[in-house]
Amino acid sequence: MQNVRPSKVEFGQRAVAIYHLVYAHEGFDESAKALWKLLQEAQLHQPGKRRVLYLDIESHRDDQGRFDADMLELQGNFLVECLGPYLSEIHTPLLNATRTEPQENDIPPSLIIQGSRDEKQK
Repeated sequence: MQNVRPSKVEFGQRAVAIYHLVYAHEGFDESAKALWKLLQEAQLHQPGKRRVLYLDIESHRDDQGRFDADMLELQGNFLVECLGPYLSEIHTPLLNATRTEPQENDIPPSLIIQGSRDEKQK
């Protein structure tokens, strides 16, 4: 069995590759926070360098093979609207996107998830 790290940042000559594997037990909040930390790490170590996100998702599908609500939200709204401005490219099971404008590099120090599922479960 191959040892797969759930997330990593690789610094290449042309771009910084950000990779995250969402495990079956991981929900939206945990995944979003992990992606935010990876984004911050990329900017810290290679400020302003082109960033490319690769996302894989384990399970999180219904009987028809469709993604659950958490992973639809993560791949759609969160990545495109929240992380999208800070990335040059996004590659997920549902979408591949390349920004036409330059990526933003002024990344806020923290991520606030309003209506957090973690808060609702308390």
